Amino acid sequence: MLEARLWMTKSDKNYLGRGRIELLEQIRLTGSIHAAAKGMKMSYKAAWDAVDAMNNLSDAPLVERVSGGKGGGGTFLTPKGEALIKAFHTIEEKHQQFLDLFSKDNETMEEMILVLDRVALRLSARNQLLGVVTSIKADAVRAEIELTVKGFDKLYSSITLQSFETLGIGIHDKAIAIIKASSVLIFKEKPDDASYENKLQGTIIDLVEGATHTEVIVELESKSTIAATVSNLTCKALALEEGQKVFACIEASNVILGV
Repeated sequence: MLEARLWMTKSDKNYLGRGRIELLEQIRLTGSIHAAAKGMKMSYKAAWDAVDAMNNLSDAPLVERVSGGKGGGGTFLTPKGEALIKAFHTIEEKHQQFLDLFSKDNETMEEMILVLDRVALRLSARNQLLGVVTSIKADAVRAEIELTVKGFDKLYSSITLQSFETLGIGIHDKAIAIIKASSVLIFKEKPDDASYENKLQGTIIDLVEGATHTEVIVELESKSTIAATVSNLTCKALALEEGQKVFACIEASNVILGV
């Protein structure tokens, strides 16, 4: 397994790393910088300097000290500190998932570069909608995935069973629906054609006319937008205009999924 250290900087200064997160966790556990330093086998000065550096770089204190009082004082994490620990662990998990892309078979630098190129791939598809998987129907050949976008719009994707297994997605997982604008057809009335598994109702909020085609921007119920490119002749024949209610229709096989 490939391993690498994760460090976060802020204003060109070291901000967070595994050691500093462990220090924050020890302070939460012991309620004392001195005890936390002892548990990590580091000097009190080094621990305090690390806490001081984090507090100075953060937009809100991560650690605060209370002296005296009935409780005898002590050191505690602020809500910002607690949230930062949780966020760092999430980033660390994603970082490891990124490293796991380099399988055991990708041992040369050239092979690793190829994987990086795939990760950094930019898509030409105009529409990329984030949703949550709310239904999966699979047979021996294909899988139909239902995504719910922002709790409103239902979007269906039909992919091969092999692709579904490669994605490894399940109910409640997040996925991105990728749709070319040329695959989106605009209708003024809801079509009866069963070949369009996706019939999303929305309102035209913008029309951008080009030399031969017009880009139609439709705002859906979820307040997400979807773009369609139609010929100028079609746009005029339908008399499309801003504020009009329309249906954006897409075949499920034209909805690509990404995770």
